[in-house]
Amino acid sequence: MFLFSCEDIINPDLPTNDPILVVDAWINNLEETQVIKLSKTQNYLDTNSPVPVVGANVFVYDENSKHFTFTEVNDGEYIWTPDSANKNIGEEGTKFYLSIILQHDGINIIAESQLHRTSIIDSVNFVRGQVPEDSYYAEFWSREKEGVGDAYWIKSYINGELQTGLQDIITCIDAGASSEGALIDGIPFIPPIRRAVTKFENDDDGNLVTPFKKGDSLFVEIHSVTLEAFDFLNKTALQINRPGGFSELFAVSLSNVPTNLYAINIPDDSVNPNYPVVGFFNVSSVHGMGNTLDDDEIEKIELYNREW
Repeated sequence: MFLFSCEDIINPDLPTNDPILVVDAWINNLEETQVIKLSKTQNYLDTNSPVPVVGANVFVYDENSKHFTFTEVNDGEYIWTPDSANKNIGEEGTKFYLSIILQHDGINIIAESQLHRTSIIDSVNFVRGQVPEDSYYAEFWSREKEGVGDAYWIKSYINGELQTGLQDIITCIDAGASSEGALIDGIPFIPPIRRAVTKFENDDDGNLVTPFKKGDSLFVEIHSVTLEAFDFLNKTALQINRPGGFSELFAVSLSNVPTNLYAINIPDDSVNPNYPVVGFFNVSSVHGMGNTLDDDEIEKIELYNREW
């Protein structure tokens, strides 16, 4: 018997929609340049870079009426740089407000966020693993502060490069809860969280490769986020992680992730529910620490193993 197969190329006629404003406004209290990016959405099969939104007036101000003007330096990229008067964006506990004025649309995009406390990292360590042999994985140590309801976004940089894959969206409430209501508070971050900065991958033969080798560096940051921002990040991860095939029938439906941004008509300051906008505004407190897997660190690991 012979088995025959054929394939037909299908070009689906997908509907097109008007572009939607995208606001990328994740800023923090570090003494460094803060960036807010504005762009427009594009069609699903469009492989071009997003179209930047130029000529907007972008401001952040706090509850004490302190203003921070974000200046457009590149198309769609607006920055604020610390100076001698304001070394950073502000203090923990302060409420902040975002204002984006789009003169050509007669619209003011606004949002609110509060700068919450973060958790302090005690150390970033490398540990010898069993599989594969002579391998190393990394983890950070931080004791989460007492008091329920703190939300975090943990970022990692390997050899100076920010890790931006789907599995690198590491979030938790308090010391490791995945949702509100679970009380894991005032203790060191649980192992699945503190070790999530290590990515385990396979080579072409399917064999597990060592995540870190001699000379590699790891830098970890803990960003405080609001509970609304925590929800936004988790729902974004669900939208990105599409299983495909038959499993797609049971996946979360494609939709825009809820935002804390909304539009105001400039002439009369009335809310405009028909002006579409996506993205998020959050102000974070950040603490970071790093380590390098060098001879000294390997010697510490060997000493630890012998003592153990």
